[in-house]
Amino acid sequence: MARFKKLAALDKGGQGVVWKAEAVGRSEGLVALKYLAYEPGSSREERAKQKKRFLREVDSQSGLSHEGIMPVLACATNAAPPWYAMPLADGSLQKCLEGPPRPVSWVVSVMNEVLAAVEHAHENGVVHRDLKPNNILSLDGKWMVSDFGLCRRIDSKSAVITEKNRLVGTVAYAAPEQYDDAHGATFAADIFSLTKILIHLLTWQLPYPYARIEETPEKLHGFLCRGIAEYPEHRPQTVAEFRAGLAALLTD
Repeated sequence: MARFKKLAALDKGGQGVVWKAEAVGRSEGLVALKYLAYEPGSSREERAKQKKRFLREVDSQSGLSHEGIMPVLACATNAAPPWYAMPLADGSLQKCLEGPPRPVSWVVSVMNEVLAAVEHAHENGVVHRDLKPNNILSLDGKWMVSDFGLCRRIDSKSAVITEKNRLVGTVAYAAPEQYDDAHGATFAADIFSLTKILIHLLTWQLPYPYARIEETPEKLHGFLCRGIAEYPEHRPQTVAEFRAGLAALLTD
């Protein structure tokens, strides 16, 4: 089994805790180790669901092989707690948004890389359900989608983990249907989140509680309104459709 030496804690959220570590006797160098961390006060039943979700995260992310998706280098799903290792990122899109605004050309470049990664996930039947700047990481000059902890596999016959009338995702970026019945969320839910990310990059302001579409270039207003339409069927249905529509508006 791969051996890693933990160096420092990096982050702790509702789904897990991440450590900076180094690979012992291996070529990966510095890595990020993510361990399952149970929510404080959760019951045995709730912890069982949290573990299922973590194992699904490892399985889904390791099953996607694309230059824009953070790879899984090693994992131990039978450990207590289970963990997996991935390359240590240089930073995140969220960190960039805490600095000075960037030009539209940079925004387009970032979005193109993210769209390619999400399209690959969709082609393999995976809905991310938690796309946001904090889950888009930079590594060796590329933008990579990470953290599939809330993903849904379209073709999965496994037990339903999510509950109705409970938000799955992050409030500023999650589609409305992720409040009502997140298990039924389709690729259009990720289109909603991608549109919110695009608005954030264009305005350099959190698109919540207001979408802030009026603060983006006027010729994009209709496209952005469609991307965050209340009903999923009114949005672009595929990443390819979303990309084509954006490209047509940004040719100038």
